[in-house]
Amino acid sequence: MGVKDSTVEEFLAQVAAPTATPGGGSVAALAGALSVALSRMVASLARGKKGYESVERELTEIEARGKSIQARLETLVEDDARAYEAVLVSMRMPRGSDQEKEARVAAMQTAYRKATEIPLETMERCVEALELAEAAVKKGNRSATTDAAVAILIAEAAIRGASLNCAVNIASIQDESFRRPTEARVEALLKRADEIGHEAMAVVTERL
Repeated sequence: MGVKDSTVEEFLAQVAAPTATPGGGSVAALAGALSVALSRMVASLARGKKGYESVERELTEIEARGKSIQARLETLVEDDARAYEAVLVSMRMPRGSDQEKEARVAAMQTAYRKATEIPLETMERCVEALELAEAAVKKGNRSATTDAAVAILIAEAAIRGASLNCAVNIASIQDESFRRPTEARVEALLKRADEIGHEAMAVVTERL
């Protein structure tokens, strides 16, 4: 049962269960989706309202872009769990003969690569979520500033959490041509998130 088919209570029970999945990667993706949902709310509370006429186009863009990003993050919740389950399956493969050992290593490398690509995409989508939160706090309903602040903070947490999943899986990948650009991409996304988050929270602090 995935997050889309679960109640909040059921999904929390799945996370709390003594199983490897869904784990931190799935929770990071869900946090990103929640961030987007909050930004959409903050924007929608301003759409069509007096005083926000000059930013109506931007508010409409937050909703349109947010809907797409949120849907992808919801999918990544389940994709992350499946990716790590594939790692576990590969680790349990037989290794009695040299041929079996070779097959096991190859399967593990493929699985670790996928288990890196998924949280990397979660980072990318959550940086987009953070951009939306910044737009929402600047253009959205000012009475919902603290809601936008929560959107900012949970997007930042999601990005950092997903980056740790990337790091732990990259460490098991032997292919340097994959490792190096992926590590660079992770660092670039973290830097971008810091920049956006700092500017967005400055707006929040100024209004409180």
